[in-house]
Amino acid sequence: MAWIKRNLFFVISIAVGLLLTGYCGYLLYGSLDANSGVGEEYKNTLGQLEQFQQKPIFPSKENIQAAKADSARVSQFLAEFRKKFAPFPTPPVKDDKGFNTYLGECIDRFRVEATNAGVQLPPEFGFSFSSLRGKLNYPPGHIALWMRQLQEISAILNILYNAKINYLWNLCRVPAQGEDGGGDCLLQTATVTNQWGVVTPYKITFRGFSSEVAAVMEGFARSSNCFIIKTIDVSPDLSVQPIAVQTPAQSAAPAYAAPPRNPSPVRNQSDHHRGPPEMRPPPGAAPQEPSAPATAAAVTAPPVLFLSENALLVTISVDVVKLKASDR
Repeated sequence: MAWIKRNLFFVISIAVGLLLTGYCGYLLYGSLDANSGVGEEYKNTLGQLEQFQQKPIFPSKENIQAAKADSARVSQFLAEFRKKFAPFPTPPVKDDKGFNTYLGECIDRFRVEATNAGVQLPPEFGFSFSSLRGKLNYPPGHIALWMRQLQEISAILNILYNAKINYLWNLCRVPAQGEDGGGDCLLQTATVTNQWGVVTPYKITFRGFSSEVAAVMEGFARSSNCFIIKTIDVSPDLSVQPIAVQTPAQSAAPAYAAPPRNPSPVRNQSDHHRGPPEMRPPPGAAPQEPSAPATAAAVTAPPVLFLSENALLVTISVDVVKLKASDR
């Protein structure tokens, strides 16, 4: 103990040196362990690379050609896919006066096309734009939306007219934000825009028969523009009498009735002296009855009704889907 007291500084230095040596050993052991882990990871990565190089799929000339062929097939698929999303023509830019003139021309053209197609319209039907026609001023920012809607409505009417529907009752569209004078022809919804495109809903009510309804559905399906039918409601239109169709045999065969047999005429003595001498019966001969027709057609039964097609009142909710310009 006396030696430690005399050499206290030396003992403290030895103790600190031992602690530092232990700490350095700890650090060395941790570095060796980390180095071993990195070396093991390097070996695993090198082994995986060697396995990839030995596999048939490798960035060789053949694989590059296969990748190019796959890219061409994907491009062809996208081109076919975009055909169903054909864009509408870019509408012209109009001011208030120009839009008023353009709107009147469109409504008149829609009416003339309906007349040419044999489609009836309500009196003064304006295709949801009646109250906007003839105005001097329009809210700013609405004209561009209405111009796009007129093009979409034109495409919808083209499908309805080609299907030869009987009567177009109503056509409803989405209102513009703020003031829009569409009245009852406006839907209580809005246009939906996302990162891919724009979805604009419409609602159509028309009268037609089953063949016209099928033609309308086919027209929407075959259109180059993207139309998605959301709902369809079909009910009989009781305001129109059904069409009766008869069987061909019964409707073509006329009904004949056998002629009635005339009663025997009353002959007297003077009757024997009528006609030429060679046609007169001998005196005292009994009068002969007139012969009935050799054949008489049987009376046919009245035609049997086998089909009674009713006019249908159809309401279709359809969405117009347009891709954004960056996705085309």
